[in-house]
Amino acid sequence: MKIAAIKIKNFRRLKNVVIELSEDNTLFVGANNSGKTSAMDALRKFLVKGSNKGSNFVYNDLPATNRAIINKIGEEWLTTDNKPASELDWYKILPSMDVWLSVEKSEFHFVSHIIPTLSWAGGLLGVRLSFLPKDIEKLFLSYVQAHTNARDTEKKGKKRSVKLHPNCLCDFIEKEFSNLFAIKAFILDDTKIIINPNEPATKHIVDFGLEQDTEAGFECTTSNPLDGIIKVDMIQAQRGLADADTTTETVGLSPQLRSYYDKHLDVEKETSVDDLDTLDALKKANEAFDVTLETKFKPAFEELENLGFPSISDPKITIKSKLREMSAFEHDSAVQYALTDDDPTLSLPERYNGLGYQNLVSIAFRLMSFRDERLQKGKVKISNEDGKIAPLHLVLLEEPEAHLHVQVQQVLIKRAYEILSGYGSLAENGLDTQLLVSTHSSHISKELSFDKIRYFKRKQAAEVNGLYGIEVVNLTNVFGSGAKKDENTERFVQRYIKVTHCDLFFADAVIFVEGSAESILVPYFIKNEYPKLDSRYITILPIGGSHTHRFKPLTDKLEIPVLVVTDIDPVDTKNNNRATCPVRNNNIKTNNVALDSWGVSNKKIAELFDLEDNKKELANGKVRVAYQTPVNIKVAKLAGEVLAATFEDALVYANIETINSAANNTGVFAKVKSAVAKATIGEFNEEVYKIFRGNADKASFALDLLYELEKIDTPSYIKDGLSWLQKKLQKVEAVSLGSKANAKKDSK
Repeated sequence: MKIAAIKIKNFRRLKNVVIELSEDNTLFVGANNSGKTSAMDALRKFLVKGSNKGSNFVYNDLPATNRAIINKIGEEWLTTDNKPASELDWYKILPSMDVWLSVEKSEFHFVSHIIPTLSWAGGLLGVRLSFLPKDIEKLFLSYVQAHTNARDTEKKGKKRSVKLHPNCLCDFIEKEFSNLFAIKAFILDDTKIIINPNEPATKHIVDFGLEQDTEAGFECTTSNPLDGIIKVDMIQAQRGLADADTTTETVGLSPQLRSYYDKHLDVEKETSVDDLDTLDALKKANEAFDVTLETKFKPAFEELENLGFPSISDPKITIKSKLREMSAFEHDSAVQYALTDDDPTLSLPERYNGLGYQNLVSIAFRLMSFRDERLQKGKVKISNEDGKIAPLHLVLLEEPEAHLHVQVQQVLIKRAYEILSGYGSLAENGLDTQLLVSTHSSHISKELSFDKIRYFKRKQAAEVNGLYGIEVVNLTNVFGSGAKKDENTERFVQRYIKVTHCDLFFADAVIFVEGSAESILVPYFIKNEYPKLDSRYITILPIGGSHTHRFKPLTDKLEIPVLVVTDIDPVDTKNNNRATCPVRNNNIKTNNVALDSWGVSNKKIAELFDLEDNKKELANGKVRVAYQTPVNIKVAKLAGEVLAATFEDALVYANIETINSAANNTGVFAKVKSAVAKATIGEFNEEVYKIFRGNADKASFALDLLYELEKIDTPSYIKDGLSWLQKKLQKVEAVSLGSKANAKKDSK
């Protein structure tokens, strides 16, 4: 049994999202404020035991965009000829979650109470958990009465301007939120799920999102019919770890070990033969401690006797110790880190170890505890009524990367599921486990394959009140599926992400550059000339022009702005397509794969040089290509138009006067100065082109510029590209923050 998908509606900015879960690990990734935290919170509030009665929901969990609709209902209620809105009307505006399970026919006994029809023979089962009014009629009457009383009181105040509560229905329900609403559960119709007709054998679901109304006849008798089917545990992002000098209260490891002991190991709860040695040791320790206590307290008791206590009729004071194993965990130094194997005195309390190790140990131990509690291992008390182990275990892990260095993050994400699943042993016994992780770490995201990644995408189109929407993208088939799957491209992109620091899944935009020189200087250009762009999360990926297009299916899915900075790479078609200095000649064409792959189909250099800027904007404005364009220079006796073939050529032309006057007379600097001495601008252009052919160290030239020049001017074509990207992100930001005054919580 597995959770195939969840559908979240009307929870903060998650207006209507479907999240398909993988069979083991599922990873939530995305830029800040893209909804990952909201999705985890929705799962916790709907599914975690003890929170499914609705008491954990707060007013700001409602979408800000739905508040006007709620107030409209309130306005209608204030007229005498309108009845309360139906439960279906409230479902359309209040939080709900559909949970779709993939269940084998042999697991019928677990799910018999949520099967929609007698004809069901295994497959998908759906349950809707809806946050709804407990009693619509009562809510209606209470609001109308409260509103009427408030307005009557205001009238009695005559000229006073004070407005009494409630001013509107939202005002009323915010104050009484947890008392007015609760979770109700309904059985869904699995026949409305669409399976891909082209691949029926894979059971790949095309659409989990079809709307279906819930009817009273399908309401479950309990608020959470999944209790006993799914055991849900969560490790939240704030785990209460602290340094030694921190004065705030922390959770730490000792309480976790105490909790684990209490559930699984406590000898006093249920004694076995294995515990007899422990009890014997405790008895001897108690007897020895009693003698010590009697000796130490004797002077104090003698002083009491001098005061006449105890008298003949008073009971005599004695002290009897009661040492328990549990006592070992009742202080923050219970967990110690040994510094050597030889000297037991060389150890420090847990808070004196690094936060990274504390976090790693804490997460690992809690995962083990979740697993053992589910299995009712040791002395743990049976939590569910029938004493059966839940067939499915869902564990939510928020942002595990806190304080962990790169290698530990990578090891943790690879081992966490193994711990939960008992290294495969649970599955052998028919018990399934799913781990859901949210992260901001590129090091964690690159350890899992695309089929396990769910990308939270901020939709750029404005919604009601200017708030952006959220869509969750399943990257399983980003490079195609079935016979149409491009496995080579997928493998290449996955490998590239693994071997580089690629934070593509968390960026506001991506810039593809050709090589090392661009990756050194483009961040410099941004920092010095584009402050607004510098404040955004931009990932710069150095990858040759012959490979950038391989990322196109992925960036198309992510729908983030893409700037492709590439070279025009001229070749002479009359000379076997050999590389040549760029000139305005129809025989000279570009050999750059990136331009053609991203959508610039024109190959002639002369026409590419004169191409309008708006034709360099592709994919409905989400992609722009930037390649070398003609520039006019004036240096020494030379003046006129020059044409660059590569980034380095353009860099020379943009900084020609500074380079020519620099004190450095070695390497590229010397060659450029020699070129300036040429008789014509054409000869100069040819000489500069030759400098970077062959074995020229382009990265070294970029570093020399950083060292020698006070300021490096940006080549014009890169200026045009960065200006486009800055305006693009400013436009997105204007849409995203269009209703900034709405609740901060709603932006998570």
